[in-house]
Amino acid sequence: MGNKAGKWEQQLKAAEASGLTLVAYAVQHRIDVRRLYEARRARVQTAASSTGKRHPVAFARVKVVTPGTPKPTGATLAMQARLGNGVVLSWSHDGDNTQVLGTVLHSLAALPCFI
Repeated sequence: MGNKAGKWEQQLKAAEASGLTLVAYAVQHRIDVRRLYEARRARVQTAASSTGKRHPVAFARVKVVTPGTPKPTGATLAMQARLGNGVVLSWSHDGDNTQVLGTVLHSLAALPCFI
């Protein structure tokens, strides 16, 4: 582990031990919260590569139907979600499949939120 990577890993450990969110810890210590998120992502990637395990990724079709409003068949919807850590997720899907939209929105709602 490089000197800089080691520094951010130590900061990440201190942030986790503090009981504060990463954002609150970064504000309190006047550091860039993105570095803490990068250190955490590097830790996860290192652990995943050493065990050979990968996180499963699920894809689902989405159909959106608004009661009383006819949708043209084959309409494509474009959506975007901005996460608290600055990551922006963008996707498009078939506007006729509401089950997938429900699955996507449920998955986004289940993500941890930090203030």
